[in-house]
Amino acid sequence: MAHACGGRGKCSTCRVWVLDGLEACPARTETEAVLADKLRLTEEVRLACQLKPVGDIRLRRLVLDDTDLAMSNQLDRSVVTQSGQARDIVVFFSDVAGFTSISEALSPYDVMYLLNRYFAHAGQIVEANGGYIDKFVGDGLMAIFGLDDQPDAAIRAVNAALQTLDAVDRMKPFFSSMYDVDFDIRIGLHRGEAVICSLGSIGHERLTAIGDVVNVASRVEAANKEAGTRFLISEALHAEVEASVEVSDYVRVRLRGTSERMTLYEISRLTPEVDAALNDVEPRESMRFAGKDWVRVFGDGELGDGERRVLEFENCYVVVLRRADTYVAFNNACPHLHLPLFEQRETSGGGDAPAAAASSLTDDLGIICRWHQSCFDLQTGEIRSWCENLNQDGTVPGMEQLGDISKNRARLQIFPCRVQDGYVWVSLDKPATS
Repeated sequence: MAHACGGRGKCSTCRVWVLDGLEACPARTETEAVLADKLRLTEEVRLACQLKPVGDIRLRRLVLDDTDLAMSNQLDRSVVTQSGQARDIVVFFSDVAGFTSISEALSPYDVMYLLNRYFAHAGQIVEANGGYIDKFVGDGLMAIFGLDDQPDAAIRAVNAALQTLDAVDRMKPFFSSMYDVDFDIRIGLHRGEAVICSLGSIGHERLTAIGDVVNVASRVEAANKEAGTRFLISEALHAEVEASVEVSDYVRVRLRGTSERMTLYEISRLTPEVDAALNDVEPRESMRFAGKDWVRVFGDGELGDGERRVLEFENCYVVVLRRADTYVAFNNACPHLHLPLFEQRETSGGGDAPAAAASSLTDDLGIICRWHQSCFDLQTGEIRSWCENLNQDGTVPGMEQLGDISKNRARLQIFPCRVQDGYVWVSLDKPATS
């Protein structure tokens, strides 16, 4: 047997596949168990240096020659590899709608920037929902849910897809302002069995899924184009999450490369109960007053003078800021390029963060955008000054290749804000600047 570590259970080059007689194999030693857990070895794959059968077994060596030895040696290897293992998973596929047109309209640098900005958000969402990013290919993303047999992998995959679409909707105004492109994506999900294994040249292996479930998921995603939808799931996945989602429509299609027709379901959202449980969403109290719907956001006094809080709503992020005894609320997006005025993770205007990390406030309730130093009145939303740090021709110093970006001169979106019954309330019905 090959044994790169000298038979001390520190590598898996002596591993064998037990074909018959598994009942004659004692439980793993502590040494073998540690490595088996790290490499996710199935119970049929054992380390020959650690296994002492108590009866007859039939086995197959998994390392046969020098190439196998190099591939299977985990000593001094930074990547964690995994032998082939069958698992029930959900495969997530997405791509950018009309990507060819976008690529033709923009420079390669701008295409790279646009994709990286999208992938940064999408990747974070996938991982936050317990998914594994398999690969990025051009404008496409493939992710796997259920690698570790998570019982809620199916609904988490759906949740990740919905959150990714929401993130794209928030990015659209920026891409439209910056590049004059209509950016959107399409997502397809399918559930089924696949073999999870490590593929790639030696030292560059990555976990991936092999099986028909991957092909079907890709075709479900592609079916969005013909159906005019953004997010479709297969029958197999719908059967598992049916009680947890709301379906806006369904289509009967013959997927590319298949002969049978399949029903695909367009998912609009999670049910409120599942959304609250999965995303820890605490429903906000609301009321009707003076012809507007108001939402209670937090208690009066929770923010100190000069502090702020970024709150997430269905269609936008809202900043609520306190100055003395006055509260103001406004859209957390500069009217210029629709970039965030403040990061969502920040909770106050104090601290030792550098000036570039956030937009700044003036003494007379004005806000200076951190991106191009436009100044807006926080009570009316009116423009006090516009893009102070752009060149006279509207270009960014040092990035003139982007061209004139001084367009989209517009007021800041202000929302009505009031204090009642010891709480701060915000109305998103109609901006105060209308």
